[in-house]
Amino acid sequence: MDWGMVPGETVVIKSKNITLRDIVQAIVDGADTVPAIKEVFSLMDSDEGVNDLGDILDVFVPAVEALRGGGG
Repeated sequence: MDWGMVPGETVVIKSKNITLRDIVQAIVDGADTVPAIKEVFSLMDSDEGVNDLGDILDVFVPAVEALRGGGG
């Protein structure tokens, strides 16, 4: 899935109703690894959608870092 093109309201973790927007906000707030995201949302490996977190981070962590650094 191309997470950069997915709407923010897309539910990623259905069991906890966590959206892509929630995950991106957590990244902005400093949770920039899979373990950190799992801790923020009290997720377990067995939660459906957890396997997508690495791909989501691969898209959004660099984008957030670029914005923090002035985009260049």
